[in-house]
Amino acid sequence: MPTNRTPSTVTRHRYLVRPATLLPLLLTTLLPAAGSAGQPVSLSESDFSLGLAEYTEAGAWADLDTSNLDGVFGPHRCQCPENMAPVLQPTSTGQTDIGSSTIGVTFYLGDNCYSAPASCTSLGQASFSGSQEGSAPKFSSDAVFEAATGSTSPSCTSLSAGSTTLWAILTQDGKALSFSLSLDLPVSGNTVGAPTGVTAAPANEGILVSWSPPTDASLVAGYQVLCLPRPATASTAGYESCGIVSNPDATIITPNDETQLCSAALSATARSVRVTGLTNGTLYTVAVIAIDPSGGTSTPSSPATATPQPTISFWDKYKQAGGAASGCSVSRSGTSTPAEALASAAIVALGLLFLLHRRRKQPIRPCKVALLSVLLFAPSARAQESSFQDPSLDAPSFRALSDSVFAEPTPPRTASPPTWGFQLGVSLYRPDVDGEFKNGDHPFAETFSSSRHLLSAAELDRYLLRGFGTWGVGLRVGYYRTTSAAFLADGVTRSGDQTQLRLIPVSLSMLYFANGLPVLQTMPLIPYAKLGLDGTEWKASSTGESSSHTGLSLGWHATAGLMLGLTFLSSSAMDAGAIAEPCALFFEWSYAAINGLGLGNALHVGDSTWFAGIAFDL
Repeated sequence: MPTNRTPSTVTRHRYLVRPATLLPLLLTTLLPAAGSAGQPVSLSESDFSLGLAEYTEAGAWADLDTSNLDGVFGPHRCQCPENMAPVLQPTSTGQTDIGSSTIGVTFYLGDNCYSAPASCTSLGQASFSGSQEGSAPKFSSDAVFEAATGSTSPSCTSLSAGSTTLWAILTQDGKALSFSLSLDLPVSGNTVGAPTGVTAAPANEGILVSWSPPTDASLVAGYQVLCLPRPATASTAGYESCGIVSNPDATIITPNDETQLCSAALSATARSVRVTGLTNGTLYTVAVIAIDPSGGTSTPSSPATATPQPTISFWDKYKQAGGAASGCSVSRSGTSTPAEALASAAIVALGLLFLLHRRRKQPIRPCKVALLSVLLFAPSARAQESSFQDPSLDAPSFRALSDSVFAEPTPPRTASPPTWGFQLGVSLYRPDVDGEFKNGDHPFAETFSSSRHLLSAAELDRYLLRGFGTWGVGLRVGYYRTTSAAFLADGVTRSGDQTQLRLIPVSLSMLYFANGLPVLQTMPLIPYAKLGLDGTEWKASSTGESSSHTGLSLGWHATAGLMLGLTFLSSSAMDAGAIAEPCALFFEWSYAAINGLGLGNALHVGDSTWFAGIAFDL
């Protein structure tokens, strides 16, 4: 649907609805009850907001995005008028300021209606108070075009750029207020252009359709794809049927034939979509239409053709090369798997635990900036790995960690050796899947290339003993994903399907920090080592397959690292036995042999690589 329409609901307040009229777009929201209304005070323009709503073809009121009304009042709306209503809503401050007074409002269309209302078109009046509901007057969108063109019969096929203004003239207890509210309504003769550069790539029982936006993308509210031959089940039109002559027997691609719709209505930012439900071996012609904010459509784009066919995923390549890992076959859905949800929850929980403990210490803003830099870098870098669109393979996000990082400090705690530590960092990782093969096959590199991809992880450490350094245990949870186009049957040509390998590594380590060595007591550098066991849950999937393959690979790791304490950032003395106070940067090199520990056939997902980030004592 057009993106500048939003459901006629609000999150902070509710509309007062008069059941008899069934008009959800009303003038006021949850005003104080009559028995508790306060005394009215002087009102200002900031006590109200003025908006506009339309009654859609679907039979419901929808608020328009008044921050961008370009394209709403264009040729399509001129030819296909609909009912509209102004929306006058008190702000939270306005609800209090109104008190027990009665607010009257007259709506106008035209220029300078506050000073010269007689020259404007009156749309109607209404009033509301703490004990009286009020519903907005309805008017036809024809009135906007008439006011903007100065004609009672404007030509919809030759509209010129112009505008008119919606006015709300207010009174309080019968006395005119010294201000008015207004909303500019631009009128344009431009129609949305057709998308360009349309391509079609074959996929298994589908086609990946890609395109570029038309020259004037500001008039685009969405897109939709048309197919011939027609899909077995057509999608619902995201545009209005008004002005369209239905032609279900069309032999050319046209939006007039809604049985040709083979994709859902897409957003204005969409640049590709995987069309599903097609028949392998059948040649399809596809085209893309743009939808404007008023629900009108462009002409179809230049067509593209493709023939759906079976594709080869990473897992297929791996098994063709003789891969020994078996894994379990699970149905692929559009939501995160339990393992993904657990990994995301674990990383977020570790971060929140850090925040709760960290508020007990003196905050050091540069440390917090460094922490947020890692949090923001990890998901943004991962998002740029590919243009993969399938929501079933999306990665969890670290965004749940909020601005409470910058919250005001509580008084510092009494100095004592820290008992917990927290680390957050990233690595460029390449699982050693191809290390399993001694015959020269490289299914991972052939599918995803030999490049490294981002791995993000959080670690919670527990310091147990102090003696000749600090000893403890640590639990680390990470997330890794790499995606690429699957292959056609020849094993060389890339297809419109996407294949992916996702890893959730979990490790338990024994830790040693050499902060107790005499030679290091006056230096901010702390060497450390880790040794422990790993368990990596992996999932191989493809948009061309109805199921994915998942399994668990066990292993071990050995790590050596160096922690650089940022003590110069703190104005207070360092806690006794501290390792990362107020914070520290760490860099480590890790060898991870995650290949099943010789207990069975497992996917080899270990690597020898670096890991870097920021650490804190809790």
